[in-house]
Amino acid sequence: MKFKSDKNSPLLEIIKEKMGYASNSKARNLIKSGSVKVDDKVVKIPSFAITTDQMISTENLISKKKIADKTPKTNYKPVYEDDHFIAFIKPSGLLSVSTETKNKPEKNFCDQILNQFAINSDSKIKLLPINRIDRQYSGIMLFAKSAKSEIAVREKWETNTKRYYALVEGVPKNEKGNIESHLKQNRIGRVYSAPKSEYGKLCEINYRVLYSSEKHSLLKLDVIAERKNSIRAQLSENKWPIIGDKDYKGHPSPIRRFGLHLFSLAFYHPFEKKIIEIKTPVPNPFKQFFKRKPQK
Repeated sequence: MKFKSDKNSPLLEIIKEKMGYASNSKARNLIKSGSVKVDDKVVKIPSFAITTDQMISTENLISKKKIADKTPKTNYKPVYEDDHFIAFIKPSGLLSVSTETKNKPEKNFCDQILNQFAINSDSKIKLLPINRIDRQYSGIMLFAKSAKSEIAVREKWETNTKRYYALVEGVPKNEKGNIESHLKQNRIGRVYSAPKSEYGKLCEINYRVLYSSEKHSLLKLDVIAERKNSIRAQLSENKWPIIGDKDYKGHPSPIRRFGLHLFSLAFYHPFEKKIIEIKTPVPNPFKQFFKRKPQK
């Protein structure tokens, strides 16, 4: 994106307005990443004073060398790609994006993808994460290839649908069913069921047992309505805690990873004008746990 400033203002405010960001943090990150030029010179200071008629451009201006110096080389393969979007599988145990609250940023999936993409691509595409996945579990992360694509897809992002594989303790009595709860969050961030009269947020999932042993089950979950950690809370309250989920009564994981994987993400594609569903197979550790492929 390239445009001429029509007012005197800090760079942060101009970028926030032009990119359609709801908060300062995204605009600040874009500037600090070296992706903004003022009169063809990179500016990394959000408070930089802009005057009328100065030319501002936002591109992927970070050099391949600088990105490579910050993050290790990786080889993630896309599970979906078109002219506007690209998707990868985030591993379990890795942050989705860098946290702003820590002095020393932790290793995170977004930085690794940016590093890999910059090294392997000759284009000046700027990858922007659309969704986030909690550190503990794995699954599909979608990236936009431009600010225009990011803004467009977010207009109807609330209509997206998600499906998960969950490796849990216990065996449901019924092969399939529905779980509906009104969930609230306590002072330490733990989610729990509350009476409908207490104005908890309605959360709903449909489940189906793909495979089970004496003490464990592999479930396919269709999310109808959710909030942060709602799946973990709902499964735990039904006495099927996710393996490795100690915060919700789960025991240490026998496969050395958290037992939740986002395997399907469906969203409205703003340029193709249709629903796109990205699907991935059952993670190998889940299949190997039962020593056979799940029966559909």
